[in-house]
Amino acid sequence: MYAIIKNHIQHIIHQPFTVIGMILLTILFGSILGSSQLQSGSQKIIPTYSTELSTEELLEIVPLLNNTGDYLLEVTSREKVEELLNENSIDLAVNLKRDSFTITTGAQTSEVMLLEAHLYSNLIKVSTVLNAANQLNKAPNEIMNQLEQSKALYPIQETSFNKDDFIYDQSLQSLFGFSLFFVFYTVTFTVSAIVQQKSEGIWNRVLLSPLSKMQMYLGHIVFSLMLGYLQLFIIFNVFQYGLGVDFYGGFTKSLLVIIPFLFAITSLGVLISAFVKNPRQLNALIPLLAVSMAMIGGAYWPIEIVQSEIMMALSKVVPLFYGMEMLKGATYLNWSFDQFLLPTSILFTFGVICMGIGLNIMERKAV
Repeated sequence: MYAIIKNHIQHIIHQPFTVIGMILLTILFGSILGSSQLQSGSQKIIPTYSTELSTEELLEIVPLLNNTGDYLLEVTSREKVEELLNENSIDLAVNLKRDSFTITTGAQTSEVMLLEAHLYSNLIKVSTVLNAANQLNKAPNEIMNQLEQSKALYPIQETSFNKDDFIYDQSLQSLFGFSLFFVFYTVTFTVSAIVQQKSEGIWNRVLLSPLSKMQMYLGHIVFSLMLGYLQLFIIFNVFQYGLGVDFYGGFTKSLLVIIPFLFAITSLGVLISAFVKNPRQLNALIPLLAVSMAMIGGAYWPIEIVQSEIMMALSKVVPLFYGMEMLKGATYLNWSFDQFLLPTSILFTFGVICMGIGLNIMERKAV
């Protein structure tokens, strides 16, 4: 086993470009797409107007909506908004109404859905504040300040696994999503070196050495786990200490909860290697699986904004979904120990099944 691991390490030392490329791509995509959170207090400005509310009413409601969230609504005239949209100077605008709103956009993107979720939740809160202000004959800002102060007296723990709550951090969403996406490539291609060795006849020559088949399999599997963990360890450290991303005190936990995910995708790599016949099939299948898993599992956008019941059901069979949930639980969702047990059990069970089936098929093919 150690000879196989040593051989892999020597190969990485002589040809480190693939691993370095995966790390750099993760840092690039994660930092660019999460840049709105990397700078403290940064918010995206959304031009806002109203076809129903007066300017005074709009100026009263908008500051209340701007108290929280990643968006800053800016009161703008309807004519100015239309001019900016025609010039493609902006891609989003909001038309606030008395009991609802509409979003003007050129395309239905994930950001539109995030803005909708932000406005829905905050409009309910603002409506409650305005009603209370009218009944108590107080200023809305005074009511809002009293609500914020009361949070310290009645702390609420928020979670999201199998719940309807939607708590979101854009920088960590981008970091975790692209980290797991690119580490899937690294791990599966590394463990799938078995296919390359068998196609080139190296596997049969190694079998003549004192190494047993179990030692050879373990060598590939253990090194794949080590390499995947090292890649994520480097990436998380770069974002934590280099780019200043807030892990909400869960940096160490993040490095622990990725282990079940790495085991699951390593086992999936073994299963893939058992079914393909040559490296060309492998090179076509792994990118297809990686992109599909990332889209279904919530790597590119928060899984909470997906409205299709079918897609939500499919996400439950994708390891990346549980990896994302555990990383979010270790950071801004602040999960308790018990909440990690279910996704951890699912990932380990998935890994054991894939590993068992994959190794069994490989051995049958060898006979």
